[in-house]
Amino acid sequence: MTPFMLICDGLVAAGCVIYCIVNKAFDYALFTGLLFGNIAAVINFYMMAYTAGKLTMRGERVKPRRMMGLGYGARIIILFVVYYLLLTLGVIRFIPAVIPLLYPGFYYKIKAMFNKSV
Repeated sequence: MTPFMLICDGLVAAGCVIYCIVNKAFDYALFTGLLFGNIAAVINFYMMAYTAGKLTMRGERVKPRRMMGLGYGARIIILFVVYYLLLTLGVIRFIPAVIPLLYPGFYYKIKAMFNKSV
């Protein structure tokens, strides 16, 4: 998945550069948003995997589903609070910061399209 993320990051960064050229002004918040989005996406993905791994090893059925739901809700709330704070401070721009959160979904959908064994 790392090469896919790097390719997508390159495309988004190229889009940010084109945006800066068209507006004739450098906006550092585009690039810090992309950087923060990548960091948030990686942390979110690994937290989800860690939580799922820990809960499935317990062997229960009902409680892990509830705990996964709570973990998902907590991750999303924390993520949006941090995004809101950084947006209000003007440190990041919204679109480049959100796009990296979509990479895992894109990756697995594209992988499923090209996987003939399904």
